[in-house]
Amino acid sequence: MKIYVKISALSFIFFSFLVPAQAGDVVKGKAIFDRLCFHCHKPSYDDKFAPGLAGITERRDTKWLHSFLQNPSKMIEHDEYAKNLKASNPYNLTMPTLPEMQNEQNREDIIAYLDTLGE
Repeated sequence: MKIYVKISALSFIFFSFLVPAQAGDVVKGKAIFDRLCFHCHKPSYDDKFAPGLAGITERRDTKWLHSFLQNPSKMIEHDEYAKNLKASNPYNLTMPTLPEMQNEQNREDIIAYLDTLGE
């Protein structure tokens, strides 16, 4: 019995690291947007200091969005679309690498919210 409990506990610990992030939460994503993003981005097609984000999930796939949110500078170095975004910014601004965006679940949440902006 003791061995079974130990194996079960170890299996749970091991496999919990393999579970991917949960699906994004729109409410949490909006809270992240309101706290971090709205200073530069509008939740519409209109530009502010950075591009408006309405429809972004129709223009870029989830993998691209995860990569850009996690490390914008790296994406600008290696991705044509990201390079063009940087080049077209009239203020010569680059999105900073945000500590909150190093968390996969936070990225899932913000992407879920961004997906509502194209509606």
